[in-house]
Amino acid sequence: MKSRKTLTDFFKNCSNPELFRKVWNQGGLSFEKVKQYPNDYYAANTGAVPGMIYYSETCRFAKSNIWLIIEQLSTFEEEIGQPLDKPSDTMQLQNWYTWFAWENMMSELINYLEE
Repeated sequence: MKSRKTLTDFFKNCSNPELFRKVWNQGGLSFEKVKQYPNDYYAANTGAVPGMIYYSETCRFAKSNIWLIIEQLSTFEEEIGQPLDKPSDTMQLQNWYTWFAWENMMSELINYLEE
């Protein structure tokens, strides 16, 4: 029997519960919707994540959570063995940081849902 997947259970078992809870809340999506079509909400270019459409939202999130994001980014870069390319413009970089956090969380969430 397959167990019922919950957001609470995901947060208990993910790599960065503190950051991932914050980035999930910023996204403003229902778990039921994401569970149904998780890949539709993965990438920045979809426009499907309501709390992350405008730079004012993504920049504010990055500024408020920069140390959590940098910690997660450092871990990720260490795992892949190289630094990621990042924009040099401040606003674009803050947007990039927020989307890195979202896509990193969604990658783990998609894996969790497919287990």
